[in-house]
Amino acid sequence: NYLALPDMPLDEGGTSFDLPGGTIMGADLSTYSPISDFADTRFRDAVTESVAHSWYDGVGERHPWEGETIPSPGDFDPSGRYTWVKAPRFAGQPMQVGPLAQMLVGYAAGHAGIRRWLDTAVTAAEGTAGQQIPLAALHSTLGRHLARAVRCAVLSELALDHWERLAQNIASGDDEVWREPQFPDGEQRGFGLHEAPRGALSHWVVIRDGRIANYQCVVPSTWNAGPRDERGQPGPYEASLVGNPIADAKLPLEALRTIHSFDPCLACAIHTTDVEGNEVGRVKVL
Repeated sequence: NYLALPDMPLDEGGTSFDLPGGTIMGADLSTYSPISDFADTRFRDAVTESVAHSWYDGVGERHPWEGETIPSPGDFDPSGRYTWVKAPRFAGQPMQVGPLAQMLVGYAAGHAGIRRWLDTAVTAAEGTAGQQIPLAALHSTLGRHLARAVRCAVLSELALDHWERLAQNIASGDDEVWREPQFPDGEQRGFGLHEAPRGALSHWVVIRDGRIANYQCVVPSTWNAGPRDERGQPGPYEASLVGNPIADAKLPLEALRTIHSFDPCLACAIHTTDVEGNEVGRVKVL
């Protein structure tokens, strides 16, 4: 399954984009379903996170607005809790995010630039391999690397257009860079979404009487690195290693290469704790 969010907005309201968003289920491009704008209710309602196998308090899947992040460190238990990463789900399904997801979603949506560059890249790969390469071959370690290069080519073209748009806006007198937020009394719930370099990124906030009551981030590496959920469904990292041939079990480089193809960012999944609650160290950055 693949999830990509609309990217490079063309209007202030986030209803028109240069790059399409959407989902693909079961690696079948014919299942493409769009995610169209910043306020897309399908995306808003479908995202949950599970901590069934994570070192956090709580049970069950929760929507980010209801989510908690309460550390509960314990021993590594492959049949129980074994990671600091939560398990995001879209309508109950694990989703791969990142350049491959964005390029496949764009290809399925008929995006001209993505189709042209992806076809060019596959044709070049066929020339090197000396054989035809079906689009299905992109569901792989090499496919993720190829998609990352294709994404760079697509964005390079679009960046020139967006630079011109920015220059035209400034020349017309539109030099606004900040607006003071205004929050009415009571509870407000909102979310922001963006297709970051590593994939789908969303921030979720609950505001009560002008103060933040809850804030949760559902980030790209969490989508990909998330553990199993209550139903035993593995996340993309774990699923990608199933059936992956290993030449030397004592030096499993193939597994390392596969995980590296997702471009992991896992600083948030590494915590140093003292079970007695004592401070071990402190780093001041500002």
